[in-house]
Amino acid sequence: MLLVLTASQTIAYMDRVNLSVVAPVLIRDYHYTPALLGFLFSIFNWAFTIALLPSGPFVDWVRARVAYPIGVGLWSLATIACGFSFAFAPLAWCRALVGIGEGPMIPSGQQIIAETLPRDRRALAIGTFFAGNKIGLALGIPFAAVVLSTWGLPWVFYITGALGFVWIAWFLLSYRQPPPAPEETAPMRAIRWSTLLRYRNTWGIMLGQAGYLYIYYVFATWLPGYLVLQRHMSVLTSGWIGMLPFLLGVLATVVGGWAADEVVRAGVRLTVARKLFAVGGMFLATVFTLLGAFAADTWLAVTLLTLSIVSFSLATGSIQSMAVDIAPPHIVSSLVSLQNFGGNVGGSFAPVITGLLISSVGSFQLPLLVTAGVALVLGCGSYGLLVGNLDHKLVAPTPA
Repeated sequence: MLLVLTASQTIAYMDRVNLSVVAPVLIRDYHYTPALLGFLFSIFNWAFTIALLPSGPFVDWVRARVAYPIGVGLWSLATIACGFSFAFAPLAWCRALVGIGEGPMIPSGQQIIAETLPRDRRALAIGTFFAGNKIGLALGIPFAAVVLSTWGLPWVFYITGALGFVWIAWFLLSYRQPPPAPEETAPMRAIRWSTLLRYRNTWGIMLGQAGYLYIYYVFATWLPGYLVLQRHMSVLTSGWIGMLPFLLGVLATVVGGWAADEVVRAGVRLTVARKLFAVGGMFLATVFTLLGAFAADTWLAVTLLTLSIVSFSLATGSIQSMAVDIAPPHIVSSLVSLQNFGGNVGGSFAPVITGLLISSVGSFQLPLLVTAGVALVLGCGSYGLLVGNLDHKLVAPTPA
């Protein structure tokens, strides 16, 4: 089942990154500017962000077996439709529908993990689940580049979109929903979606996620463009070179989740273990991004930015486990969706701010400096200072 969950993230991110790979062609042949492309990237993120708010309660209500395939079917159809026209307006509408369709994916996947695994094994499982998105980037960049070079622009969207329907059949044949968890107390059951924002930890993981996803989305959307526009690689070469940082990110995501679980099993408090990996990974990502921004040599710059991706990947399992650690079973998807909503509010601005800065200054140096600053302030600051005790689930205050 974990393999099925991971595959959904892989397909989702192949459907996200296909636009990044064809971006230089849109600039060259369809007269897009970097700023306009930044808006196109961000339209997906804005739609995805808005969709997360209702997706969590929706998944808690109908459960993952219903919500998951509905979402995958919608985003797959929308991806295929992206190949019908490359004018800005229809492409923007289709990308928005891709974002809406992806809304239930993370709440559904983490609900399934929460209902099947204990706390000291979740970071590895959640890290593996989220490794799927880096697999999608690692495979999707060269895959889309090969399809683009071989069959042309529309087929990039037709082929990647069709993968989702294969996944739906696999999921429906594989998943068996367990009975509801009996562990909730009355103070836990009193918590509702509307009361989650009263907790400091909710705000901490939301703002921390904003820093994490800002740096993540800069690399996910602009790395192929960076290699072509800043480092003057061909589209096909950028596809293969762009694959390598995310392949290493896959390994780092899984290793980071495994290591975090081992630290918890060794007797370290859950709060300390989660913060150690979250803050440490984001701090290293900040440092390597700063160094990469000033590197003159192409391969040194690529190496440093690869180390940045590896660093925040080490933090992924711990970051994404926080909501599952503290949410009562009946509201796991709702807290997960709030965490990712807060993250995507920040992350959705990453592509457009990066595009505007590139158009303004003519290079990637300033955008990378801004990226490092956001990762440090929101990522390290929120996980280190705002997030409090993660060792106990949220409970509503008992009446005096």
